[in-house]
Amino acid sequence: MKNQAVWQKYSGKVAWPTIILFSVLCIGYILLWKFYLSGLWPIWTAIIGAVLAYGMFTIAHEASHGNISGGVQSFVKLEKVLGWVSSFFLLFPFSAFVVIHLRHHAHTNDPVNDPDHYVNGSNPLSIFFRCLTLIAYYFELALGKHSKKNEAMNKIRGQSILFLFFLITILSTVIFLGYGSALFFVFILSALIAAPVLAFSFDWLPHYPHNNLSRYRNTRIITIPGLEFLSLYQSYHLIHHLHPRVPFYKYRSCFLDMESELLEKQSVIEGYRDQDLKLLDKKNTYSDIQLGKKWNYVLEVEEVYRETSNTIKLVFKNLDQIPFLYEAGQYVVISDLVNEDLISRCYSICEDPVSGKLAVAIKRIAGGKLSNHLVNAIKEKDKLRVSGPFGKFLLPKSINKPFVFIAGGSGITPIMSMIKFVLRTSEEKVTLLYGSRSKEEVIFDQELKELSGHYPNRLDILLSFEILNVDLQYEYLLKLSVDSYFYICGPSAMMEASKKVLSKLGVLDDLIKVEEFSQNFNKLSGVKRKIDIAMSGNKFSFNTDSSETILQGSIKTKNTLPHACKMGDCGTCKALLIKGEVNWNSKKDIALLKNEINQGYILTCMCTPQTDIILKV
Repeated sequence: MKNQAVWQKYSGKVAWPTIILFSVLCIGYILLWKFYLSGLWPIWTAIIGAVLAYGMFTIAHEASHGNISGGVQSFVKLEKVLGWVSSFFLLFPFSAFVVIHLRHHAHTNDPVNDPDHYVNGSNPLSIFFRCLTLIAYYFELALGKHSKKNEAMNKIRGQSILFLFFLITILSTVIFLGYGSALFFVFILSALIAAPVLAFSFDWLPHYPHNNLSRYRNTRIITIPGLEFLSLYQSYHLIHHLHPRVPFYKYRSCFLDMESELLEKQSVIEGYRDQDLKLLDKKNTYSDIQLGKKWNYVLEVEEVYRETSNTIKLVFKNLDQIPFLYEAGQYVVISDLVNEDLISRCYSICEDPVSGKLAVAIKRIAGGKLSNHLVNAIKEKDKLRVSGPFGKFLLPKSINKPFVFIAGGSGITPIMSMIKFVLRTSEEKVTLLYGSRSKEEVIFDQELKELSGHYPNRLDILLSFEILNVDLQYEYLLKLSVDSYFYICGPSAMMEASKKVLSKLGVLDDLIKVEEFSQNFNKLSGVKRKIDIAMSGNKFSFNTDSSETILQGSIKTKNTLPHACKMGDCGTCKALLIKGEVNWNSKKDIALLKNEINQGYILTCMCTPQTDIILKV
């Protein structure tokens, strides 16, 4: 059974157990109020109230994902009422919580974009303080100066302000009527006690150590019997992140259906069963690195070296001293915020795989948003999103011939990794032909000198400060053995010249390897058409090609629609298609249920318009 079918069978229905839980909690608050007025000790009142508040959070949480109505349209209004009422007991506006929580799902463990990453302190005291003040941080996100810059938050900012006026009015009225003490212990203190407990149990504990960005390892499952009832099934938190439309009381059943898949994916499953991992061990979340698989982490910059005036070398800190596994010649993708836009670029690894260290060289280029940002601003202990390793510019499995490496400018980066590896792991001779504009712009100058001194009989460096055209390369390469491996990386013109020279010299094609970073364009791109989009009384147009989504078009024309993940995972960009036609890029594991799609709901980040359309956002 496909993954989508597994979780879909638990969704798409009205969640009566959640509605019943809400009713029980309301009755609990009524009884607690009466018991306090009858003389129940205030501290016990606050503790019991905190338990009720914890339960109310589950109601608000389920409503934020549309899991109470299950996409059944006749129950959507009731779901919103339950969301607002439960949030009232937590002293926070429901609509703001929805935006914040869906943003957490869209950017889990991202140090900048994940609002719940706030609780990730450096020591127990700072963690406690951050959990204690998370509700204040939420209010800053909902009503602070940056709330107007977030389209989703700005859209409901008025609701948050009205909620505060309503809350203050109700509280003031109850105090005026002489019930201030009961109000404080039954509701206010209870909510304030529950808030840090919720912050710890929902935000800190499941996501520890808070640096894995991979979908199957950014949170965990704890199988200790009975814990699911104490935590209201949040001990199966990974199930919630993988499939947020599954109701909380179905997490365990969904886990049992998916367990074999999760084990295959090396997901973090901890507990006391024979197959479970040790509880809260950091290394449980680092299994992909240890197994040499593709990974996606927040990494700390350990050192920054200034190679030239325009180039830096970044060395990343190992996670728990675990060596990074990759092959010489591969690259990683680094992402960071530049002027509030998340920019991602590919950078070749320049370190020797044998070392277990991860390092890249970054050169400033004209118009390079991320490269210029990093060269200008990055420093030690900064954190960057890094994923990898990727690439097929690799050394042969069997090293049995000499190597000739031809590099130009920053093309030396993957070549440097290969040179180190070949010199360290074989006895073959290595020749480097490296073209640079000037002596001052030679990247890895000091390292190359050290390698040349350490391997004087095996490493020859041919350094040129002229453009490596056909004639110049022919002059350099003429004396070298054609029965060598030739690896080429650098500017396009240089690489084309290299291929012509090697062909002229009679080098066999299977001995030549070229690294070419190329942008993959959709074959249909370039077919432009004008699309009109109407929504909420507003209308905008944009010239789109067949690969652009509705969301991309809205951003391009500065009519930005609410959004978070841009990948269909969170549901922030959910909209009702009133008129027109769209194509879905993918419907796999998206945040919409089948019955919602049948009702006409779409995700603007996953749909490309085929005609003029009308949306209800």
